[in-house]
Amino acid sequence: MFETFSIDSLAFFESIIQPAFADIVPAGFPFQGTLNEFSIMDNVVSKRPIIDIRRVQNILQRRDASCDINYKKVVGATTRQISVEEVYGATQFCRNEFYTGCLKDFRANDPLFGNKILPFFQGAVNVDIASNAYFGDVDRVVGVNAQWSTNIFDGIFKWIKKYITAGVIPAGQTISIADGTDYTANATAAYTLIKGLYDKQPVLMSAFADSQKAIYVSKDIAAGYEDYLISTGTTAQGYTLLTNGIEQLSYKGIPILVEQIWKPIISELKGSLGHAAILTLRGNFVFATDKNYGEGEDGKTALEVWYEKKDMQWYYRLFLKAGTQMALPEFVVIALSSWS
Repeated sequence: MFETFSIDSLAFFESIIQPAFADIVPAGFPFQGTLNEFSIMDNVVSKRPIIDIRRVQNILQRRDASCDINYKKVVGATTRQISVEEVYGATQFCRNEFYTGCLKDFRANDPLFGNKILPFFQGAVNVDIASNAYFGDVDRVVGVNAQWSTNIFDGIFKWIKKYITAGVIPAGQTISIADGTDYTANATAAYTLIKGLYDKQPVLMSAFADSQKAIYVSKDIAAGYEDYLISTGTTAQGYTLLTNGIEQLSYKGIPILVEQIWKPIISELKGSLGHAAILTLRGNFVFATDKNYGEGEDGKTALEVWYEKKDMQWYYRLFLKAGTQMALPEFVVIALSSWS
């Protein structure tokens, strides 16, 4: 029998939010997509400064005849900040709605209901977090029939566009993707785009090891690039062999990682086919939350499920804080279609 329950904010973070972002796949396995590439800041109550994570240099100094030591800082906070929005998810459901049609035969096996609905609820929330983590814009007015959540908190692409406007990401590190571009029909264009990202790297970024970088692309770009490798007979140069023997699509040693949700979301926002590609350091996308945030009578409940006898309904609701930022926006090379 499915029972009511609630969990506090810390348990919610450790059991649901953190696993959604954590790379729980063993080292050497292929990219699993979306949230695994975010670094997590888990104690942002409202806003916090971004800690500069770049590799520190110029620490070594020449010793002189005095006893004075000049201590340099290893890391420091930048003037940029990351902030969070208070958000929630809530839904209700009844057995009569669930056990319809062919599922009527399973009504006696009541655990089926509880075992399915809660994972559906959690999965839907994770998809909404992912879509907003990349495409969120709190100023966006979404259509009534929108299939994707994109206006709950600001996401990575909004920050990238802000940094381009401010000049933090130089114009020389940007590529505009023309309307109507179809990379599955033009393999050479896909190769040219990926090569363009690589060639536009800033000098300091090029000093990082290839394993510390990634090229994130919408699906059609990766498909077109693979077609180019096949058509030119250069597949051996377009893959990196991982430690477990699996081949990873790559360009000059930098892994090419497909973000499956990008194409459908861009197409919905744009109203036609659109694409995106980003070359940056892995972990450069930051997701902020507050593992101590909750609601309810105790002010600490983050997820709860209960049955309301009067309504004959099961209720599910959760509360969290969410926001994004870029750790090092100057180390971003970006190719985008235009969308609102």
